[in-house]
Amino acid sequence: MLAKDIMRKKIITVGSWLTLPELAKIFEEQAITGAPVVDQSGLVLGVVSQTDLVRSRREASDGVPLYHRELDAPLASLGLHFEEVDQSRVEQIMTPGAISFDAETPVEKLAGAMLERHIHRVLITRAERLVGIVTTMDLLRALVVLAKKAPSSKKKIPARASSRRH
Repeated sequence: MLAKDIMRKKIITVGSWLTLPELAKIFEEQAITGAPVVDQSGLVLGVVSQTDLVRSRREASDGVPLYHRELDAPLASLGLHFEEVDQSRVEQIMTPGAISFDAETPVEKLAGAMLERHIHRVLITRAERLVGIVTTMDLLRALVVLAKKAPSSKKKIPARASSRRH
């Protein structure tokens, strides 16, 4: 099985200029956990994930999530709660560069690279142009397909011997 057999061709990319709240909204609306980051001409600059987003929030608040920060006394006494508006950009938190493979790459090689680098997505390119993406979920779907196609063993597994008390 090759990358082209399991890759998604509909690729959701994000601009490096987006703010982090805009990125979070895209992740939520599109039900994705990461995306390739592109410049205005569509050139891939890197990859950004929910992990990057969470890590940036934790670092920005010295380990305390924004929603747990104490408010100034006058605002708190009025019962008002204001969150800071984050104007950080995707380019500040993304992982620069991206692991990419050709569409003819065997899925075992993709899985090995993802496992070795602890990443959840790789880009599939042709002539340096983005043509697909493979995520860990795509690999799991491929595993299910391969397992269904594998000849099933009709060999009966012996029952476990009962344990005896001595």
